[in-house]
Amino acid sequence: MSFRQQLHNHEDVQYFADFKIGGQDIAAIFDTGSFEIVVRSSRCKRCVHPTTPYSHELSKTYKENGTMTQHVYGSGPCVTMLGYDTVQVGPKLIAQQQPIWEILQHEIPILDTAKFAAIVGIGPKFGYNSAQKTLLMNYHVDEFSICLNKESGRNGYLTWGPDADAGMEPRDVATARVLGKHHWATNLTHVSFSKDGNSTKSSVCQDGCAAIVDSGTSLIAAPASALMELSRQIGKIEEDCSNLHELPNLKLNLDGHELELPPQAYVMRVVGASVEADSIWDLLFFKPKIRKVDSCMPAFMEMDMTTQLGPVWILGMPFFRYYHTTFNRDRQVMRFAKAGEDCQPKSLRARDDGDSLFFASSGASDAAYRPLDVNLKSVLPPRFALRYGTDQKSDLEL
Repeated sequence: MSFRQQLHNHEDVQYFADFKIGGQDIAAIFDTGSFEIVVRSSRCKRCVHPTTPYSHELSKTYKENGTMTQHVYGSGPCVTMLGYDTVQVGPKLIAQQQPIWEILQHEIPILDTAKFAAIVGIGPKFGYNSAQKTLLMNYHVDEFSICLNKESGRNGYLTWGPDADAGMEPRDVATARVLGKHHWATNLTHVSFSKDGNSTKSSVCQDGCAAIVDSGTSLIAAPASALMELSRQIGKIEEDCSNLHELPNLKLNLDGHELELPPQAYVMRVVGASVEADSIWDLLFFKPKIRKVDSCMPAFMEMDMTTQLGPVWILGMPFFRYYHTTFNRDRQVMRFAKAGEDCQPKSLRARDDGDSLFFASSGASDAAYRPLDVNLKSVLPPRFALRYGTDQKSDLEL
């Protein structure tokens, strides 16, 4: 039996949903890039609490452990303490004595303003050096899917259990093997730009890269060397965003399947108080010399990290707006279908608005050429800490 959970949209860069810890409603992002439940806690006396924190004192099912550790994310470190409590999603998904990590202190600026209090890891396997069962394991959920609606401000969905794509023909979806020990990662073997069916010549990832499909990162992240080469192929992006319809699609080869993303997936218009968001400005690869609001620029974050499969790319939230993505722990695969109206999966072969792969003829196709308005202060950066492989030659063990 499947449960379709709505993901609430905050400024198109945070998608969160309510769940319960110890009977308390907690807002969380459900993160395919991590494994554990990490929650802002009432024990954190110096924390800013923009949303309700978890309180062990209000729970009748809490069990203390007391083990303390440090979680190091791309946006900063936090000190946490282990405990156990009942965790519930929807009416029927209930895990008793689920491990949770309460945040006691942190240096993660986004948590001071975020619309969520918890990060719920839904990675494919155990966490690093851990034998604790993840939430997916305790729920006995082997398959789930995520999709975000394309239009600005609209919500997304996380479906626990088989989704509508389960009945589609194999040729209607792209199936990629999960090649990591810990992450939803697969091969990325070629990246280029495509316009009117013609692809640019590119050496990006020709020797192999890793792609992590990550629901908890707001943008796309890639190595600096790759972005440098691709920058020469994009062409000029007008500050007023007037030429988005002239820009090419970003073309990715994921485990042998060619998928494309339109300009809206990699172009953003910086809005709001973004000029003050120093930590995110530092992550952006295409930084203008003068910080401006209401100006368009490529929306790539720089992330130079190697893995056993090669340099790593993070396919964040923009990817889920165009591809309904199903994650299968049992078969160790990911399936990509076209994201249809209200996130219903559609065949990749569907061409119901001419040459466009992405939109139905309902008028939503206009969104492909509207920039994504981004307040950088709300952006969630990649949260991957350095996890060295046994050979010490890679930064991140997938």
